Amino acid sequence: MKFLISNTTRTNNFNDPDIQAKLITLWKENESFVKQTFGQGKTVAAVYHHYESNYKGDYSVSICKETDTDAAFDTSKYHWKEYAVDGSDNLGIINTWKQIWSDEEAQLINRVYDFDFEKYKPNGDVSILIAVQ
Repeated sequence: MKFLISNTTRTNNFNDPDIQAKLITLWKENESFVKQTFGQGKTVAAVYHHYESNYKGDYSVSICKETDTDAAFDTSKYHWKEYAVDGSDNLGIINTWKQIWSDEEAQLINRVYDFDFEKYKPNGDVSILIAVQ
């Protein structure tokens, strides 16, 4: 799967007091892009990249769409660990990221830290894919 970038912001999970506003704004600015992409039956992704260090450092996040052409992100370059997000949980995305960080701290996964992504399918299914060694 390849992804083409629509828009990007930079933030930090622990040291950016504006993280929530930045992420909400990023999604709102791309609302029509997301609707159009879903209308084409394609996947939307929130791609996390340009990591400063690990999940505690700064990173960029981009709203992207699935594409068949050359793109900024090509998932064929890595092995992936997929985490399903509980769609019935209002905090499903956040709780899934917390599980990923916990798995990393417990050395259950060894992350690459090139890029990772939240995959949003047109049918409403969401998962988070982590590039692993």
